[in-house]
Amino acid sequence: MAVRSLSPNPSFNASPGPNRDLPAQNVYPSMTKPGPGMRLLAFDDGGVRGLTMLLLLRDVLQQFKQAVGLPSLPLPCEYFDIIAGSGTGGFIALLLGRLRLSIENALECYVRVVDHVFAQIKAGGNFKVTPFEKVLKEISNRFGEGEDTPILDSHSFPCKTFVCIRENNGSGNTVFRKIRTYARTTEPTVQCTLLEAVRATMSNPAFFKPLSVQNGRSSVTLLDAGDQHYNPVFDLYEEALFFYPTREVAYFLSLGPGKADTVGVNPPRRFVNQPRLPPSVISTLRRLADCCDHTASAFQAENGDFDNKYFRLSPAFPSYDEKIRWEQEEVLEELISPYLTAVYELIMALVLAMMNERAARHGSSR
Repeated sequence: MAVRSLSPNPSFNASPGPNRDLPAQNVYPSMTKPGPGMRLLAFDDGGVRGLTMLLLLRDVLQQFKQAVGLPSLPLPCEYFDIIAGSGTGGFIALLLGRLRLSIENALECYVRVVDHVFAQIKAGGNFKVTPFEKVLKEISNRFGEGEDTPILDSHSFPCKTFVCIRENNGSGNTVFRKIRTYARTTEPTVQCTLLEAVRATMSNPAFFKPLSVQNGRSSVTLLDAGDQHYNPVFDLYEEALFFYPTREVAYFLSLGPGKADTVGVNPPRRFVNQPRLPPSVISTLRRLADCCDHTASAFQAENGDFDNKYFRLSPAFPSYDEKIRWEQEEVLEELISPYLTAVYELIMALVLAMMNERAARHGSSR
């Protein structure tokens, strides 16, 4: 990607796009009005592991569809007010929130990244940027507004979505930021493309060369979210309280790709039908999982479960042979099947919360 210039604000500046100059205070005037409960969805940074989180969400929505009697699987953007993610989870969040994709289309996009990006490991152990950006452009062209699809959402009923990143100006000063699809009056609005937002939140040096941009005469490096934000639950809850200070949590779903024990090790070469992940990548995957689980525990210790409205789903059962499972739908469905059975009652409690909130909203609209 060519180096871009930054505006004086601490954010990178994209070319003009539709509705990008709306005054921040006028974008969503109804956000702070009292109303129904908050419906929140958070995705962990899984490194190269992300497919599991989509499969977990699909199972939840399938259970909800059956319980309510919907004719088809509902769009996640219609049942969550704010979606947040970091790294791989940030990519998924933008697919579901900014692009308003169905689970199946999001799975298709994610698998394309797996096949064309994660399957190509460089000699240094990380992944190639050029094919990654090519796939992101394809996704933007097919589901967005072209290659330069803006991060700011002009949809009449947008699903508010943000991803977590850090900015490093080269002087050792690293600052945490949120790239949002909407405006927040207390912070500068980051104006960039969807592609740049995904590249930024997935800029863990273990996986990709970080994205560098120009801020005046100096260069700024955009990095992944960092240890305290790989699981964005605290960031999402803070965001929700800012926009909805009078509302209570209707349901809060936090999804992870699996605990550190589920990462596994490379299988023997003679059985390999997948890339062999370098030791540095496997180590980083375990570290990400540990960071996310630590944040999840800290969040629940500080906030409780919001009267049984907070739900954390992240597989805990390793594969029977303790080998890593590649990002393939059928393979991971088999791997997480015992976990889904173990957490069935938790999922049904979430489904009940979703049903109650749906009924409350339909009742208030009459």
